[in-house]
Amino acid sequence: MRPDFSPVMLKQFLALRVAMMVRLDFPSPLRNGAKAARTDLRKRSGLTRDEFDLACKGRLKEGAPRAKIWAALWIDPASLGILLTDDGGQEGGNAA
Repeated sequence: MRPDFSPVMLKQFLALRVAMMVRLDFPSPLRNGAKAARTDLRKRSGLTRDEFDLACKGRLKEGAPRAKIWAALWIDPASLGILLTDDGGQEGGNAA
């Protein structure tokens, strides 16, 4: 099975991670908790606000910023032999 690191998959992972962080780390009112969780992930990934907003919308195509966000989510595509490309795709990895 080949892992999917597409912009759409990244969007879904970010939404799930923010929801989990709201419940665990920021149990204040949901809106403030979600904002705090997104800010925490953005700072941890080292991305600009624009790059992070594009990622949350599933429209971040550049490979390097996507790799940074995946790393902030504790997932390293490179460790699986996958290179994220600037067209929103990926190369390499096992197709087993």
